[in-house]
Order: sequence, then C-alpha cells, then structure tokens
Amino acid sequence: MLELVAVALVVAVFVAALIVTQRTSRRSVAAPVLSRPAVPADELSPVVAFLRRHPWARRTLSALSVGLLVAAVGLLGYPFYTNLYQSRIQQRLDNQLVSPELQQAYRDRKVGTGDALTRVRIPAINVDVVVVEGTTASALRAGAGHYPQTPLPCEQGNVAIAGHRTTYGKPFQNLDRLKPGDEIILETPIGECTYKVAAAPFVVRPNDISVVQPTPTSSLTLTTCHPKGSAAQRLVIRAALQGPAASA
Repeated sequence: MLELVAVALVVAVFVAALIVTQRTSRRSVAAPVLSRPAVPADELSPVVAFLRRHPWARRTLSALSVGLLVAAVGLLGYPFYTNLYQSRIQQRLDNQLVSPELQQAYRDRKVGTGDALTRVRIPAINVDVVVVEGTTASALRAGAGHYPQTPLPCEQGNVAIAGHRTTYGKPFQNLDRLKPGDEIILETPIGECTYKVAAAPFVVRPNDISVVQPTPTSSLTLTTCHPKGSAAQRLVIRAALQGPAASA
C-alpha cells in the first residue's frame, strides 16, 4: 500500500512538472498568437513566473520528477524481485527437505544455516513455506528461519521461527489475523506435529528477546516485523503444542 501511494504521489508530481514546463515554454514564445495576447508577468503565479525566467529551474524540476519516479518504480519492483528470488529458493528447499541426507543431518542435529529444517503450514492464512535453519539475513531470504538457540520443531520447550512480512515471499504477511485455536502444523524430515494458537497476537520492541526464551511448556513462537513495511516493532504469535513433545 505504501509503495502504491508513493508511486501515485510521484506520478502526480511528474505530471504537474510537465504541465508547468509546457505552460512556461509556451509563454516564452517570442511571437504570441494574435487571438491570445501574452499574459503579463505580474499576473503569473510566483512559481510560474520564476520558472519562466529561469530555464535551468524547469530542467531541474523535470529531472527531479523523473528521478523520483524511477526511485518509486524501484521501490515497487524490489518486493517483486525478492518474492521471485524466494520462490526459487523454496523450490530447492522442497527437494532438500525430503532428502535422505537432510533426514540424517536432522537426526544428528547438524542442519546447517540456510538448509531446510521444517515446513510450516497455517491453513487459516494460507501459509505453506519451508523454514530454514538460522535467522541471518542470508538465511531469511528463504522467507522464514528457525532461531538456532531454540529447540528443534516439535521438541520440548519454546520453538521459535522468524519470517518476513513484506518481502521474500512474505509468508508471515497476515500473521496478525490469527486467533486462538487456529492450527499451525510443522512437518520435519522425521515427522510432524500440530500447535494451536494460544492467545491473540501481541507486539513487543524489536530488541525484546524474552519471547524466544525457554518456556515451562512446549510451545511455538512466530515473530515478524510490525507494522507492515517497518521494523519498529515485532509481532508475536504464541502457540501450544498438541500432544506429547518429542524427546530431544
């Protein structure tokens, strides 16, 4: 939404600049049309009069408008590029998640940063994405990553996963729509388990790491940026494991 508003605003500025430039250019013609006398300088608006007297200002305004338009198009195109990039990564992770090599690495607890770890499915908001190990910038280009200091999916304790909300596939875009009772399913290389959202979504400061700290019960914590398009806060979902947790 913000990107669309930015593009609309810049387009409006660009069009306005063109109109002003055309008007000032027409009024600068040496021989005015007889049926339409030239407008006296004292009747022009200050902006138009200034632009009429200074050709460099008209050129600067046009160049600035074009630059803003290019920047807005780039801003709009960047999320599209990241989504395409994430889609290609997901194709590779889909194959890796079911490979015998990853299954053995998972059992040995040796899944590398950026490698497939689990698939998270949230039917209520149509999420189906492979989560990688790690939350580094490069790992999160897959869309979602597992906090390495937390237990593996379906194990005892507080399993924590971070995900993008506006770029790289934006898997957690609608995390704020979840409500208590909604199911979150994790499919690992050696099995699967189901969590249910235990409370309404809540917001914390971006540096608040308490939400990924150990909990007395087996739970799942999902985190993402809040509000959309900003990293000013963190949106958090807490879910409870249904059934006994797998032993570590």
